[in-house]
Amino acid sequence: MSIDVLPWHRAALSELLARREKLPHALLIYGKPGIGKVEFARAMAQSLLCESPEGGIACGQCHACGWFRQGNHPDFRELLPEAMNEDEIDADAPLDPDAKDKKKSKEIKIEQVRAIADFMTLSTHRAGFRVLLVHPAEAMNPAAANALLKTLEEPPPHTAILLVSDRIGRLLATIRSRCQRLMVPAPDEATAIEWLRAQGVAGAETALAQAGGAPLDAIAFADSDYQSERKAFVQVLAESNADHLAAAQAFEKSDLMHIVTWFQTWVGDLVLSRFTGEVRHHRDQKAAISRIATRANLPDLFRFETQLRQARRSIHHPLNARLLLEQLLISYAQAIR
Repeated sequence: MSIDVLPWHRAALSELLARREKLPHALLIYGKPGIGKVEFARAMAQSLLCESPEGGIACGQCHACGWFRQGNHPDFRELLPEAMNEDEIDADAPLDPDAKDKKKSKEIKIEQVRAIADFMTLSTHRAGFRVLLVHPAEAMNPAAANALLKTLEEPPPHTAILLVSDRIGRLLATIRSRCQRLMVPAPDEATAIEWLRAQGVAGAETALAQAGGAPLDAIAFADSDYQSERKAFVQVLAESNADHLAAAQAFEKSDLMHIVTWFQTWVGDLVLSRFTGEVRHHRDQKAAISRIATRANLPDLFRFETQLRQARRSIHHPLNARLLLEQLLISYAQAIR
């Protein structure tokens, strides 16, 4: 049995692996967030290392596939920020009393690139492919990116370097120019909903809509506690005479990133409803959104959306959550009147 490949990726992956002997040495894999780009890259890596691929895709049964699943294939390396690398946590290691004060880096550092120098130059285990996966590629700091450039310029034979990015514009131009770009396809709505239901996700349609059509993100959005809080908050936005000061107090301990996201998607739905009559994110509130959209002042809504973007940029800085919510809710009330 071959490995599980996300259904909306199988055709693109098969087409790519059909020319495995003529693959570019470096691929820049990009696309919208939440559609499984890293999963696509890992499936490609495993397929390149597989000793008995089926239709180009990894068999899932050979020794190479077993090593890959266990995370110890000698011809595969993965570079990612320390903050994302949960595998570095040793449950049996003694607790470090100072660990809580040590913040893990969100960057890929030059030391990580230098650490794979031997891997990139030594012979491969069974004279097959060598695969390096870097994600998110935009997390490389300038020093790390420049250190990787030499390998991109003079890669060893049978080497595949896979860079995965949500924001390729943040990569150095010199990195982008040395890679062949590959846009990973997003699924259509029916395929995504079918897959989510197969994963046991309740309310797949609602979660997918709030995730902007990104099925992997939709899994988190389907969480019952998340949905209960979202419904409670957007109900405040839907009410014409809501007590915004009381609402700010009620939600001041909520995740502010969630609050701002709900605000932004709600405003997006208001604008979309005004022009097309459709709702993209909060479909369970379509009637309320349609009613509010007919009377909302569009210039005020656009100015409020700018305010939301500013709030999102500053959300990780120390701030008074209740005061921020009061300001946003009052500005929203003015925009829809």
